[in-house]
Amino acid sequence: MTPKRLFYKVANPLQKIYWFIFRPKTHGVKVVLRHSEKFLLIRNSYGKKHWIFPGGGIKRNEKPEAAAMRETFEEVGVTLPTLKYLGKYHHEKQYKKDTVYCFFSEVASFEYIIDNDEIEEAGWFFPSDIPLNRSRAVQIMIDLILTDGNQINLEK
Repeated sequence: MTPKRLFYKVANPLQKIYWFIFRPKTHGVKVVLRHSEKFLLIRNSYGKKHWIFPGGGIKRNEKPEAAAMRETFEEVGVTLPTLKYLGKYHHEKQYKKDTVYCFFSEVASFEYIIDNDEIEEAGWFFPSDIPLNRSRAVQIMIDLILTDGNQINLEK
């Protein structure tokens, strides 16, 4: 295990304790990548290890679009040719008040390079083949893309 991966495993539970105590407002991004009707999902090396879309936190003074492009490149080594804003959702699952901005990008190939410290694995999936061990947001966001909708509601 690399030192950086060990850091993620140790820091994640400590971060959750901080969130429980202070209930901060946070902002993040998720990016739906599609190529030839398949979607790219990742599993982090920490946390619940559900299949999710690439994404992460927005840095101070960073625009959501810039964060989406940065996080996608950091996690899976993909430079996004375009970015379409899908909407945002709010949740308080991890004791923080989190706003997540969601984006979509059609990419030119199946190529990706994962950050082995933060990402355990990644894969391309047809919507019907996405593993059941996935974030609740995955199906909602895929349905949004397939129906060309513009509302994301994860509060159900």
